[in-house]
Amino acid sequence: MRCNCPYIVCPLHGDCVACIEHNRLTGDMAHCMEKTAIERGAIMPFRLPKKVYLEDTFEAMSQKSAELIIEALQAKPDALICLAAGNTAIRTYEILAERKARGEVDFSEASFVALDEWLDLEDESENCDAFMRKYFYGPLGIPDRQVKRFDIHASDLSQVCRNVDQFIFDHGGIDIMLLGMGMNGHLALNEPGGDFSDYAKVVDLDPVTMSVGQKYFSHEAKLSRGITLGVHHIFDADLVILQVGGAHKAEITEKLIKTAPTEMLPATVLKLIKNGVLVVDRDAAANVLDLL
Repeated sequence: MRCNCPYIVCPLHGDCVACIEHNRLTGDMAHCMEKTAIERGAIMPFRLPKKVYLEDTFEAMSQKSAELIIEALQAKPDALICLAAGNTAIRTYEILAERKARGEVDFSEASFVALDEWLDLEDESENCDAFMRKYFYGPLGIPDRQVKRFDIHASDLSQVCRNVDQFIFDHGGIDIMLLGMGMNGHLALNEPGGDFSDYAKVVDLDPVTMSVGQKYFSHEAKLSRGITLGVHHIFDADLVILQVGGAHKAEITEKLIKTAPTEMLPATVLKLIKNGVLVVDRDAAANVLDLL
């Protein structure tokens, strides 16, 4: 038995009767049925992301990611852009700032939407928005009017999520996303076990995220919740770049490459996205070089 799942966000999600009828007519297997299929002996097709760039060094990985962003922005100067607040992206942002200073890229017509943010911090001076101001918005001179952020102090965070969703919908979806991958395979703050069909949402943080997230703070932070764009926005984006670099990411990169798409390892969603791009350096890909 071999699974023929088309790997899409299913419009029949939650309507099992309609899903079963669709399956009967087409033979396609719904994404949510994969776990059951594997348990019953199905052989899931091995898939890589649609496009993989294996770069020799972290610098080359950063250069490639910057080039992809610039190419996409040149094709659509008024693009809606969503960027990750993470250490892997810092060099990419430096390159973009260098290219902007040379007049090789122009962000003046672009709009930006925040990817995620920590909640309930006692000191917000080192949160995700502060990171982006330090490494991207500040160096590139991006004014606040071009950026849509989560209002983390609002009394109704569900409404905040809906507002951010509507901002994205009003722009026709996200045009360019740059993502990093967490040590537990999360994307943004979409933690293992979350629902791929979700848009923006408030989440309880995975223990790995609580621990690894401390690297962004000069003093121990109490990390418990976050607010994030959901995986459905990633599905809807025109270009999704996942950059992974460094030897410390070798184990989770191996899991990404060898694991069938599953909500237990959110980064595997890249295998389902028609415009998904993996940019990885040799250190991160050390355990799977023969597969790339």
